Amino acid sequence: MKGYSFVLSFLSLASGALALNLNAKRSAKGSSAGHRIFGSNESLAADDDDGTSAVGNVNDVRYTTNITINGVEVHVALDTGSTDLWQVNSTKLLVSPPNGVGTYNNTGVPLKLLYGDGTYGVSGSIGVAEFQFGDYRIQRQAFLNVEEISVKGLLEHGIYGLLGLSFHVASASPINSAIQSRYGADATWGHSVLQNIFDQHPTEPNFIALDLARTDDLEETDGGSFGIGEYEDEYAAIVNAPKLPQFPRGGDRWTTLLEGVSVNGDPITLQPTISGVPAGHSLALLDTGDPTAIVPVYLLDAIYSRVPGSAPYIARNNRKVWIVPCNATTSVSFRFGGQEFPIHPLDLTRVVEAIPKVHSACVSAFVGADGWGRNEYEISLGDSFLRNVYSLYDFGDPQAGGTIGEPYMQLLSQIEPEKAAAQVGVVRSKTMKAYSPEADPLALVKLLEETDAKAAGAAGTKSGTATGSPQAGIGGPSSPSSLDALGPAILALLAVNTVVGIILVTFAVLHWLRRGRAPTVARSQPSQSWQGRYMQLDSRDQDRKYHHNQGFGS
Repeated sequence: MKGYSFVLSFLSLASGALALNLNAKRSAKGSSAGHRIFGSNESLAADDDDGTSAVGNVNDVRYTTNITINGVEVHVALDTGSTDLWQVNSTKLLVSPPNGVGTYNNTGVPLKLLYGDGTYGVSGSIGVAEFQFGDYRIQRQAFLNVEEISVKGLLEHGIYGLLGLSFHVASASPINSAIQSRYGADATWGHSVLQNIFDQHPTEPNFIALDLARTDDLEETDGGSFGIGEYEDEYAAIVNAPKLPQFPRGGDRWTTLLEGVSVNGDPITLQPTISGVPAGHSLALLDTGDPTAIVPVYLLDAIYSRVPGSAPYIARNNRKVWIVPCNATTSVSFRFGGQEFPIHPLDLTRVVEAIPKVHSACVSAFVGADGWGRNEYEISLGDSFLRNVYSLYDFGDPQAGGTIGEPYMQLLSQIEPEKAAAQVGVVRSKTMKAYSPEADPLALVKLLEETDAKAAGAAGTKSGTATGSPQAGIGGPSSPSSLDALGPAILALLAVNTVVGIILVTFAVLHWLRRGRAPTVARSQPSQSWQGRYMQLDSRDQDRKYHHNQGFGS
């Protein structure tokens, strides 16, 4: 197999393979883009449809690349959680990519694409144009020309569209469904970009492979690689990784069965809520559009309550986070296909300024949300999980007789638990130099609850310092989501003194939104006409998860 490096571009050029190399980019720390300081009566909250992240430089990451529509380059996000392609070109909003848009054929077919909980999305009309992605060219490709957009955290970061990497079945691709309804089944230009690429190479493997690289300080994700029909030499062992079949069969998402979760080797009993999911399992979605991990509240509690010195905090809006010692080295692993996939301890928490210039803290990076995926999945494993593995998504390769094989996923662990634990102290001590002194979790929670009570009393409202379990649906589909992700956060505490001696202080809460058949010889030795492509991913800080809602409207 030909090897391709996404870090050193000359290596991929020397290999003779076709490749697209992009520079990794990140919004500047402290940038106000995508952030909001809430009113002084808020302690841990965010508007359910706001799409904002928290104050305190806790940045979400989106993976982006450049595509070309009829000769004009557009910067778009990549998302394994949805299928369709769209670009923003709104005469109504007076918004379009910096270079404008290329000439295209407007079919006049109206369409709305909804994401997450269905309260935000994009709408416009379907266009058709020549499309280019790296070295791939498609003569006629359908896309949505967006006139209205309610998805947050894109335009302000220079991202003017989305390229979906999921299945092209009708239930997952409203564009394909609309085109075939209008023009008939032969209108293949309504297929997804990936499907059209695969159709150009009918005898070659139909899979993509992703590596989400880390920043030098290991705390964030920074770029990575995206391969079509090719995996990297460094991760050739993925050939022997267990094939994780799509569940349920015939679905339209990259969902599979999670067999277990353990903390320091202690197993947690999984509690499935979706019909057909076996006892002791959960239905998990693997999604690059989610910058964190969204789990049921019981699982959030089961994981973080096992971290020594941790303390739960429930805001007056019933949203919950765990405050954890920043140097915690607790070992958490997820089991798929009989194999354990450990999570780097640094991926379990985020450093935040709890009280600006007074105290910092580390809060749970995983998000607790009951019913987030409704009946389609129970757990969304995004960046917090996926940057610990090399992942391969196989759409099903051509079989004898013209049929297509079943889709599946493969994962290869990139984490050595002992090495990862040893890195925590070194990395966190360096990271914490940029923050105020760390507060003790229990003491901080007590202060937060006291402040909430005073704030509620001053506002003439009932205190919301609940100590029990959050209500069902906390942080669920109606909660903030990110393009796809919901994320916990702590609001910065603002002090207000009155003459009568009452000090009203509010905390800014860091709040995140949003929320296989083993590779064959053809993969390690692709034909000369195919030669899988590798593209370097560009990472950008974002705020909203693009989880495609099946109940789309037009």
